[in-house]
Amino acid sequence: ILDSFRSSLAPEKTQASGTSTRRVKITHLDQLDHLAARQFRATQAPTISVSGRSLPLIYKVISTLVSPPHSMALFVLDLDGRFDATRLACTDDDLQHVYVQQPPYDESSSTNIELIRSLIADAERSMVYEGASAVSLSREFWGSIVLGGLGAGDLVAGWKGWLHVERDHVAEYSMRVTMEDAFERRSDRQEVVDTAGWAAASPWGKFTFDD
Repeated sequence: ILDSFRSSLAPEKTQASGTSTRRVKITHLDQLDHLAARQFRATQAPTISVSGRSLPLIYKVISTLVSPPHSMALFVLDLDGRFDATRLACTDDDLQHVYVQQPPYDESSSTNIELIRSLIADAERSMVYEGASAVSLSREFWGSIVLGGLGAGDLVAGWKGWLHVERDHVAEYSMRVTMEDAFERRSDRQEVVDTAGWAAASPWGKFTFDD
């Protein structure tokens, strides 16, 4: 298990032609993994990059990875301070295998790729060699998730990404509904909007999911 942590820190291997041999990480969300595989075949870019209202999908991915039957550990670099661990659908025992770092806010951090890579490497090295994650040594290390940054990490959520997340579409009122009726029903409609699922769309396909 320790070797699986250490291998994640090894320099990225390349073929003789210079093409990276790194592959997209499996999230165990079948629809997301299908799109990520199609995107990788088309672009050779291994990062799962998410834009829009990305946090619900991030929470779902993390909850899936750290919970049985996968029971992995992972690192979250939260550059914009929006990560809320209470939104994760996992037990407290599984939650302790989610390692979160929130550096002091700096406007340039989200675009400084070398800084992000350095923060990820330092955190992962600390987890392996300094005993910071001794409780997780029996688990496979999945990788790193970056919130609010671009260009580094296995899964990245930022302003730019090939997978865009928004609330799933809610049908509009019929043209026959009067303004008065619409006003009276506004609370019911808001409830429908709030409980609607999420839609994730990309040039390679789309899928919907619930919180």
